Amino acid sequence: MSGSNLEIVATHKGRRESLPVVAILQEAWQNRLWFIFSFLSLLFIAHLILRYTTPQYLISASLLIRDDSRGTDFGDAALLEGLGLSPIKSSVDNEVEILKSRALLEEVIDDLQLHVQYFATGHLKTTEIYDKSPFRLRLLQPEYSLTPATYQIELSGINSYTLSTQNQSFTGTFKDSLLLPQGLAILTRTRFEPSHDDKYSIVVRDKDEILKNFANALSVSASNRMASIVNINITDILPVKGEAILKQLIINYSQASVNDKNRIADSTLAYITENLNEVTAELSAIEKNIEQYRSRNHLTDIAENGRLLLHNSDQYAKEANQQSIRLEIIESLEKYLTENPEHAVPSSLFQQENSFTDLAKKYNEIQLLRKKILATVSESHPSMRPLDSQIVTLKADLRAGIIAQKNELKVSIIALNRFTERFHRQINQIPGKERMLVNYWRQQQVKQELYVYLLKKRVETAISRSSTIANARVIDLPKADKIPVRPNKQLVLMMSGLIGLALPIAIQHLRALFNNKISSKAEIVNSCNVPILAEISHQNDFIAEIFHSNKRSIVAEQFRIFRTNILFIAVAQKCQTILITSGMGGEGKSFIALNLSASLALSGKKVLLIEFDLRKPTLAGTLNLKKSGFTDYLISNQNIEDFLQVSGSDYSFHILTSGQEPPNPAEILCFAKVAEMIHAFKKMYDYIIFDTPPIGLVTDSQLLSSYADISFYVIRQQFTFKDQLEDVAEIFKENRLPKLHLILNGTRQLPDYRYSYGYIEKPPNALMKQIRKLKLNSKTS
Repeated sequence: MSGSNLEIVATHKGRRESLPVVAILQEAWQNRLWFIFSFLSLLFIAHLILRYTTPQYLISASLLIRDDSRGTDFGDAALLEGLGLSPIKSSVDNEVEILKSRALLEEVIDDLQLHVQYFATGHLKTTEIYDKSPFRLRLLQPEYSLTPATYQIELSGINSYTLSTQNQSFTGTFKDSLLLPQGLAILTRTRFEPSHDDKYSIVVRDKDEILKNFANALSVSASNRMASIVNINITDILPVKGEAILKQLIINYSQASVNDKNRIADSTLAYITENLNEVTAELSAIEKNIEQYRSRNHLTDIAENGRLLLHNSDQYAKEANQQSIRLEIIESLEKYLTENPEHAVPSSLFQQENSFTDLAKKYNEIQLLRKKILATVSESHPSMRPLDSQIVTLKADLRAGIIAQKNELKVSIIALNRFTERFHRQINQIPGKERMLVNYWRQQQVKQELYVYLLKKRVETAISRSSTIANARVIDLPKADKIPVRPNKQLVLMMSGLIGLALPIAIQHLRALFNNKISSKAEIVNSCNVPILAEISHQNDFIAEIFHSNKRSIVAEQFRIFRTNILFIAVAQKCQTILITSGMGGEGKSFIALNLSASLALSGKKVLLIEFDLRKPTLAGTLNLKKSGFTDYLISNQNIEDFLQVSGSDYSFHILTSGQEPPNPAEILCFAKVAEMIHAFKKMYDYIIFDTPPIGLVTDSQLLSSYADISFYVIRQQFTFKDQLEDVAEIFKENRLPKLHLILNGTRQLPDYRYSYGYIEKPPNALMKQIRKLKLNSKTS
């Protein structure tokens, strides 16, 4: 029988290990009511969340950003390059960071007054109103760090109002300034009329808080790496407010981009104008120096002046040469006249001097005349004397004229040479003057070119400033989705359903994970190889189930099966003495012993139950029996039959209680009288059941194991620790208890499981009464 049990357990064990999903589904089916309750509860909670959670909408816009690395051109680059100006470089990554910058977000908050919020409180909830608020509060000089406050608005008249907080109130008139703790403010009416059913309030928040919420809700990202399109998204409970925020963000971003370019252009214009004024003053000074230099050196055209000086110098040089030639002629004539006093003077050499020519002609005529006269007369002739006297006079005149002419020519030559030298000096000074003038001209040319360049750049910069455009172009204007993004109804319902189904599984898993006690038969089978002989369901009443023969409950049937298994084992091997123990107290040893004894007695067997739990006896008190028993027998000389008691049921069995509590229970069990007693009982009874103390706590069970034919180890579900299975396996392996079998006590059946296959407990009929009478007669006989 034990071998068959082991085979069944092994088969069951293999089935458990091969089909874990089936086991999980079976466990889930057992707790299906919890699954249904959890599923419906989570769906109900999800419905409440969807009902009372304020929806949030996604507002999106897209911009085309100038990106020079990706070839994005807005048309102004060619214009600026045509003017000789380089366009400002930009990239998508930089512009994305600018769109998310703190400074830009602060400008949007200030422009839209986002730190001031308006709420309307109705009968059920408070709702933020943005564009439909009947009131508008404007802080004239808002500081960055504002004192948070909530003001309740109450109309005290046609044009007056009262703003109140928990501590103070402020009364004012619409469109008039009012001093609040946050600064000077003005409250105005809008075109919307206030509702009489709602209460309106104004909340002033810290800008830093608004900025953090704004930054968390805003998302700026490039669509992909190949394009220069940037997507801007923001989530808000008010679609109109979100659209206004994105519109203002785009406007401020574009204006900031234009302002940056204009600031660069203005700085460039100021620099160019400043340098142009300096260059103009320097150019005027250089031109004035050239004017003074020309006037001082009498220079109109230095090349023409040089040519004129060269011409005059040549003219004077030629004239000086002519005078020198004439001087040489005069000197030759003077020499000729001295060496040839009787010859005629060549008068043709002095054609330009008429007086000298006449004198020379006259001298030559007289010489010719004298020569003619000498041809006829001698030199001593008196007629020669006047001629000689006249020749001497004329010769003296000629010499005087030659000397005068020669002096005149010398003076003239000296004067001409002086003029020539002066012209030469002036000509020699021309390169230096020209160099100075070229230096002046060079300075003038440099300053003039710089002046023209700066003047041109000033015009070009002014033109580029007038044509400045932003670095972005709006592709899609801000637009809110009609369906809210949060809460996602389908997602919330789906997740709630999944959580509702997973929560019981998780709880069961956690309970199993942290549970250190035995919860199923499979755990016993997987931990040790000791065969399980019987399973006893959970029973609240200690003895009420078995002590009546007509009981048809699950527990009664389980004990009948337990009894049948023992009878089958008894066919193959001796099972007269049965030892029942456990690992610790409270696992149901006495319950099993009592009901097993009653069950065996119902089958017509003579049964004796001996309570060997000397330390904590319970049978006498439970069954209302006398306390005297085993220990009293050992210390007395009475017969053992004097201490035997009847269980009191209709199918009674004998009980030997533990008796008085001894000081040394383990030593008492070693007495020889104990062995004699058990030997005597074996002759008197068919079955002797030992109710022993826990083997895991004391050694009494091991001392009594020598008298037992078979041993039952009781394990209680959700009570016995899993670690104790190791002790059971060790006891079974070392054979400390004879023919050890396990009894699983306190099991809880499946909800739809019927142990007796539909048998239910019925009142005993006539047939059952007859069977009962026959059993009593057979027992008596």
